[in-house]
Amino acid sequence: MTDEELKAIHSKLLVIANYFDQFCKENNIEYYLMGGTALGAIRHKGFIPWDDDYDTFMDYKNYTKFKTLAKQKLDTNQYYFQEEDTKEFPLFFSKIRMNGTTYIEKDSVGRDMHHGLFIDIMCLNNTFENKTLRYLQYLAARIVNAKALGEKGYLTNSKIKKIAIYLAKVCVRGPIKKGLLSFIRSLNNKETKYLGHFFGRAPFKRTSFKRSLIGQSKHVKFESLSLPVFSNVEDYLSIRYGEKFMELPSQKVKDLYPSHAFIVDLETSYKNHMPK
Repeated sequence: MTDEELKAIHSKLLVIANYFDQFCKENNIEYYLMGGTALGAIRHKGFIPWDDDYDTFMDYKNYTKFKTLAKQKLDTNQYYFQEEDTKEFPLFFSKIRMNGTTYIEKDSVGRDMHHGLFIDIMCLNNTFENKTLRYLQYLAARIVNAKALGEKGYLTNSKIKKIAIYLAKVCVRGPIKKGLLSFIRSLNNKETKYLGHFFGRAPFKRTSFKRSLIGQSKHVKFESLSLPVFSNVEDYLSIRYGEKFMELPSQKVKDLYPSHAFIVDLETSYKNHMPK
């Protein structure tokens, strides 16, 4: 993907991000930039130049509220709400996709679903102070996520991942899946000291942090917008990426995060790129 193509994607993503931000403000929903998007805000004052993602997260209470209101109030002429854990989208986070655009990922080619350009909305789950129990919660999420990746058609060259995905797809059914999800979400109606995001790609030690890091959210510059991050966002980024998060990564590290795009067309609906 060329620099010009990335800039065009960033420009469109910013439109979705602005709409999402206004939607959350109007409906009193708290959210925060997460992962590489939070890193981009602090290190680059916007997008990481080589990244085509835009990620946010919310606590369980706000995430539940967002899902309910998105299905009721989202501007469906311009956007599509892609809810988690559905036949269309089996993964455990939600997306807002822009109608009239195309962003088909390599593992979704030919899949009957909305393929517009998107931003991601993740859920932070309440988690245990006890590290062993927290790890079990993380492990349960990895198992359920492996099943979801298999259903989505995830592509990997790793034999270990292929075996894990196959086993999860075969074994994690009905009551087993329900039980694992129940355990992962078992503390969401309680006030816990720790929060965790266990459905991403981060290793265990980088998935959870103290609730106190959130504090009173603050707004930081993100391209032309001002967007919310944790009050102690630097501490969060140190946990997620290490203490040297402000240093630019090597090309080797950059290559670990390739674009997943297979077909990108920012001016034409994905429907025009689907098999007839």
